[in-house]
Amino acid sequence: MRPSEQLRFWAHELAAIARSGLEFSNNEYDRDRYTRTQAVAQGLAAMTIDADFTPERPYLPDLWMASPKVGCSVAAFDDAGRVVLIKRADNGRWALPGGVAEVGDPPSANALRELHEETGFDARLERLVGVYDNKTFASVAPYQFYICCFRATITGGTATPSIETPEVILVDPGALPENMSKLQRAMLADALARERPAAYQ
Repeated sequence: MRPSEQLRFWAHELAAIARSGLEFSNNEYDRDRYTRTQAVAQGLAAMTIDADFTPERPYLPDLWMASPKVGCSVAAFDDAGRVVLIKRADNGRWALPGGVAEVGDPPSANALRELHEETGFDARLERLVGVYDNKTFASVAPYQFYICCFRATITGGTATPSIETPEVILVDPGALPENMSKLQRAMLADALARERPAAYQ
């Protein structure tokens, strides 16, 4: 990869970090830092793609073409065959660990990061279980998502709740909590079926 190409990708990742920070930060000092970081990313991008950015034509306005968002989830099992589940803080439902993909990493790295951040566990990915369209499963989310689900084996760590996941459990797949969506159940069922190709809609 040429230096100019690497710089362009770094600018994109830096801008995405700043955009996420501005979305979730309520601290005026942090918001100022993220705003300045966004300006730095814009300057780096301008050096590599020969473009002039203005308030009317900002860098990465996300208005080019509306498209589905991408998420990454993990069906991670321990040596006893139990699967790790999280209880989501936003809706109180049980789910496989997962979240929105971050710019700069491939799906596999995003999946393992979400697993560790939400549960405290580390794992080794075994295979792609499938790519799932939340719209197909009657999701009530405001956006359409494509979710890349992986099967994994837990290699270390301990169950550790987070701000997003107040409860983390290891459970027998045959005794799942009732408050679990159709999509989550489908991804887990496909992860349990070892001799099958990746699922898709």
